[in-house]
Amino acid sequence: MKPILSEHDKHCIKKLIELGMFINVMPEKLEIGKGIVIAPCSDGDQFDDVYSHIAGVCKHTVTANRIHTVALNGGGMLMSDNLRQEYNADGEAMLRSIIAAVEIKGINDVFLYTHFPCAIAIAHGLGVVDQGRFLMMAKRRLKEAAPSLDIKCFFHLDMYDEKEGSSHKKRTYFMPKEMWKNDESLLPVLNEFKNLLFKV
Repeated sequence: MKPILSEHDKHCIKKLIELGMFINVMPEKLEIGKGIVIAPCSDGDQFDDVYSHIAGVCKHTVTANRIHTVALNGGGMLMSDNLRQEYNADGEAMLRSIIAAVEIKGINDVFLYTHFPCAIAIAHGLGVVDQGRFLMMAKRRLKEAAPSLDIKCFFHLDMYDEKEGSSHKKRTYFMPKEMWKNDESLLPVLNEFKNLLFKV
């Protein structure tokens, strides 16, 4: 059977962790206020782990778990405005729903998610780094639409490998904004992986 994660995928993920582009989530540094709006993919095989993780984080940072979820296939990167045209409506819907949610709930913190492997990303020929870049594009677009929001990005990984027969090793990483702010900050990884959809 074909492994879900190629050797290239594994190497790329390892490199992103080594470079500090994926880091462990530290609840005490997230500074969650009155709750959060999360924008993950609605993938039924991954959502439970994503939600359980952030619910656990909230227990360490707020008095009550106020997690308002805006989920669509593709997750936060739908708002990047760089996917195929038929996905533009989903991106617009997610953006409007997030802005409406923060106003209704009085929440200022928004967490955007992407995950790997992701069927929507695969359909667009996106690799791990491309997904991270698209998620950051989505963050910038949301920030332009709602400047007062505190927006953070997270990457969920399912390291299951059919070939190795390993169990599902799921983990959510935080994406530090200073490491993903522009292509210049990505040069160490962009120079190594030449088969990205978008190149410097």
